[in-house]
Amino acid sequence: MSTTSEPTAITAPTQFVQAGEIRFAYRRFGRPERTPLLFVNHFRGNLESFDPLISDALASDREVILFDNAGVGLSTGTAPDTVEGMARDAEAFIDALGLSELDI
Repeated sequence: MSTTSEPTAITAPTQFVQAGEIRFAYRRFGRPERTPLLFVNHFRGNLESFDPLISDALASDREVILFDNAGVGLSTGTAPDTVEGMARDAEAFIDALGLSELDI
């Protein structure tokens, strides 16, 4: 974990963005001058499921975005039951943030 005062996976504030009927919860931290890295979780994984040792290490060199997919954790909506549904909701989240380039 980072020893600086920079936000980390645990200390970055949870933010929210609306995409249609879904209010997505997310945390964004690291170096915003680089292409952001979006972490995608498993079906019922939430913001607290990501390993902060990994995300914080990656955030030392680039921006990291963690999010709760629809219906999971602090996000509203219905949790998808297929990978296709998860991808559709992730795309809506990415569009709501206005990101045109990112790594997943």
